[in-house]
Amino acid sequence: MGPLKGIKVIDLSRYISGPYCSMLLGDMGADVIKVEKPGIGEDSRTMGPFAGDVSLYFTQYNKNKRSLTLNMRSEEGRQILFELIRTADVLVENFRPGTLEKMGLTKEKLQELNPGLVVTSISGFGQTGPYRNRVAFDCIAQAMSGLMSLTGEEDGQPLLTGTWIVDFVTAVYAAFGTVCALYHRQSGGTGQSIDVALLDCMVSLLATTIPLYTTSGIIEKRWSNRDKVTAPANAFPAKDGSIYIHAGTQPLFTRMAEVMGRKELLQDERFDTVAHRMANIESVEAEVAAWTRTHTVAEIDQLLSDAGIPAAPINTIADVVQNEQVLARKDFEYMEYPGAGTISINGITLKMSETPGTIALRPPLLGEHTEEILEESLGYSAEQIQQLKLRGIL
Repeated sequence: MGPLKGIKVIDLSRYISGPYCSMLLGDMGADVIKVEKPGIGEDSRTMGPFAGDVSLYFTQYNKNKRSLTLNMRSEEGRQILFELIRTADVLVENFRPGTLEKMGLTKEKLQELNPGLVVTSISGFGQTGPYRNRVAFDCIAQAMSGLMSLTGEEDGQPLLTGTWIVDFVTAVYAAFGTVCALYHRQSGGTGQSIDVALLDCMVSLLATTIPLYTTSGIIEKRWSNRDKVTAPANAFPAKDGSIYIHAGTQPLFTRMAEVMGRKELLQDERFDTVAHRMANIESVEAEVAAWTRTHTVAEIDQLLSDAGIPAAPINTIADVVQNEQVLARKDFEYMEYPGAGTISINGITLKMSETPGTIALRPPLLGEHTEEILEESLGYSAEQIQQLKLRGIL
């Protein structure tokens, strides 16, 4: 099922960015073979939170994959990996630059093994540049990219985002690049290498902050929960919680004043244009807050939604799990998992009308498909596989 049916992916990656990239390819029908260390598997299998003995961290980034255990430090293990690469379309890895070469997978060797192979390499800072050998995680890229300097209260400390946003964005870029490379190959081209860096991907999302500085020397401040170009757009207090409202554009503020029963605000020279509202942002927010405090979150949400004004309750995760829109879109689904009982996993985020993705495989147990992969892909016999297991290769 899916538009990538028939594409084989060898996944050597760990943690989030690489596994999430290969999972996205698997969601769209690619056959993803996750190569793991015998005995312990990918490091993230040991990372919490847990359901029973099962890492929920691991399960969120590894559905629609098959697991093969392989001791890649041994010569026999490397030879098996080479054989698998010959049969593959894509190799995904997120080692430090130079690690593939140490494994014997130089560009020349990969070209010899499989000229049509797409090699997707994810790293902190890329395969080139003065920082290429530095190690990085999502938090390091958030700090170095300037994202942390833009996140938090205006007078507070810089903050990380509430999830590993750089890892996920990088994974999406990597999956996009992989599909572009496959399209190029299908159109008569060859295989190629894709160099995706956490820092590059985060810098690409900084919107106007870099051109603002390069053209005027102005360093963007932290805006807390405010929109930085229109007002009012912020989190506002209600009788029973908080709600985010974006009524900053001129048409939206006109509707907001009408819903509030405060049409006179439209003639107030402090609020009559976007520029004037931004210059008097505390005052316009005070007017809105005075109104929101007299209503519940549900009442505000309904009134503004009916008026076509963007608004949303500031939900807890418990609220999200019960949200009717999230449920209708199947943004997460439940499944039974050995050793954990019922768990939830990401749904298929990309909705395609003619070639929809599907959850064909739950996240794999360690080495669950080793025999199956070696038999079908490389023609190994049961006896050969048993011997490899006895020698610690699998």
